[in-house]
Amino acid sequence: MIEKWKINSSFWLLMIVVLLPLAGCGGKSVTPLSATQQDAIKYNQRGIKSEARGDRESALDNFNESLRINDAIENTDGMVVALVNISRVNRYKEEIDAARRAVDRAVNLITPLSPLYSEVAYEKSKVSLQSKDLTDAREWTVKSLAAETGNKRGSRLNLLARILYLEGRFDEAGEKAKESLTLNRKAKLREEEANSLRLLGGIFTSTKRPGEALEAYKQALALDKALGKSRKIAGDLRGLALLYVSLNEPEQTMRLYRRAYAVSLNDGDVESAAGDLLKMSQLYEKMGDKVKSERLLSERDALLKKSEKR
Repeated sequence: MIEKWKINSSFWLLMIVVLLPLAGCGGKSVTPLSATQQDAIKYNQRGIKSEARGDRESALDNFNESLRINDAIENTDGMVVALVNISRVNRYKEEIDAARRAVDRAVNLITPLSPLYSEVAYEKSKVSLQSKDLTDAREWTVKSLAAETGNKRGSRLNLLARILYLEGRFDEAGEKAKESLTLNRKAKLREEEANSLRLLGGIFTSTKRPGEALEAYKQALALDKALGKSRKIAGDLRGLALLYVSLNEPEQTMRLYRRAYAVSLNDGDVESAAGDLLKMSQLYEKMGDKVKSERLLSERDALLKKSEKR
């Protein structure tokens, strides 16, 4: 998910792809950007900054204006970038139909030979995954991997490992996650390295390898703390909580859910914090403490109502 006040690397700066086709080869000079192209770039940059602030409506307005400008000058690459960014914002808003319309349009604008195809296919996979269409998500991830020639193979492999994990194909998922971990460490992509480790933690938990799961989650947590990724930190803590559920250690599980709750609440992620309260309530009920269980449910209801009033 997106960290507040930080530019999300999953959103594209239009300037990069606009310059690609303009760069001369064989010593030719670079064609300067027109005023119209510069306007499209500015709107895309504004959209990225709006999304980083959590203002998704402003982000969509800016990305749509970038799309309009690029469409008016038939800048296909610029249109594709705007459409992928529009898809991502809508996906984060859980407006999955709008996200699908945008990414499908992007897919139809380019061929697999385009340098943008890997990123478009990756977004298409994310949309399918959010729609719970695992087969389609896996197929698009494979396409993204096949088209990727840069240092993003690790992120593509992480997504493939996640999908395989959700399909219950734990051995294959583990292989892809380990491959991704190696690539991300080599490329010094610490955020993706943490994602690989978090995936391995879940895989090791599911395959009853608690020692390896604990080590993977601890390494992911250390990286996410160093990077200041609050939502990833909360995810690591929840992964550890599930590990201790499998080990039948309710007190340790409770402590980890409380830590995850505090991180999410202070980060403004009310929905996830409410989910932690529900997990703790269920755990207390299982332990036979109905008073604490009901107290946490009341606290959860109050938190959600307070959030609705804002």
